[in-house]
Amino acid sequence: MSGTDVMFTVSAPEPRHVVTAGNVQVAIYDSPREMGLASALAIATEQCRLVAERGETSLQLMAAPSAFSFYEAYVGLAQVSAELQHAIGQTHFFQFDDYLLPGHHQASFRFLLTHSLYGPLSDWYDPAKIHLFEPDIAGPEAACREYTELLLEYGPDLMLKGQGEDGHWGFHQPGIPIDGEPAFITVRMNDINIAQQMHDHPTLFRQPSDVPAEAYTANVPLFMKTRVLAEDNVPQAAKAYAILASYGTDVVDDCCPSSALKRHPNAVARTTMAAGWALLEYRERGRLSAETMARLDENWETAGDQETTAAKRAFMRASFATMGIAHD
Repeated sequence: MSGTDVMFTVSAPEPRHVVTAGNVQVAIYDSPREMGLASALAIATEQCRLVAERGETSLQLMAAPSAFSFYEAYVGLAQVSAELQHAIGQTHFFQFDDYLLPGHHQASFRFLLTHSLYGPLSDWYDPAKIHLFEPDIAGPEAACREYTELLLEYGPDLMLKGQGEDGHWGFHQPGIPIDGEPAFITVRMNDINIAQQMHDHPTLFRQPSDVPAEAYTANVPLFMKTRVLAEDNVPQAAKAYAILASYGTDVVDDCCPSSALKRHPNAVARTTMAAGWALLEYRERGRLSAETMARLDENWETAGDQETTAAKRAFMRASFATMGIAHD
């Protein structure tokens, strides 16, 4: 290489703010695009390294709108990187959760992953390494057991997670113990989760009865088995409570399952200013103002249902008390 040659490198976007919670660095970006690109670069880098060292690796992925920025950035990287293309072919892909629906159903998370991620990667992945969770075929109990065993056989090495509006991880909801044996479990959908599914998929779930009553998910102990890197992506303004509850203090409690990520030895959380504003205020002041509480209350508004709205707001205040988050 001559002295005039220039080495081309790609750097991750710089966050606007970084705060620490437990073992986790929480990076706050201006936009979902920057957030997703930063996670895509981090995961792709580890993915290529692991394949070079071991010959294969594994990646467990959420299937949700929170991941769309990551999907777009990751596919873009794959299109221009022969190294990543090779690594994709040596990667076992797993999902987090799903409903008891056929894989071709538009509300199935298999459908979302296939069309939003696996399809654009089809030139490079190995079909034998795309491990779909299929409770409608094997039966939920057998599918949960077999998928748990398969996931632990291959990893998981890498993870892209998100959070629900109430701090759930996958479909591991508040109140489900976050300790115990790693497993795929059956959960009954709660009111907050049903409302979020309607918000995320308004054309598929037009009313609460459209949302399946039960779902199947890895539990927090299984998620915490991630061996190399866990990335948390939370872009939405509606999840300001979840980001604050998870990362406002060092407390870990099952009222906010995603708070367990603070115990992981190698995890990074990435969010946006739209979702991280309340966390920043709390870290600056050590207390939430009445104005901030009113703004957070707005996120729990359920049109035409004052009882549900009140229950959601009471849940937030009880969770803040448990997590040690002071407010006016």
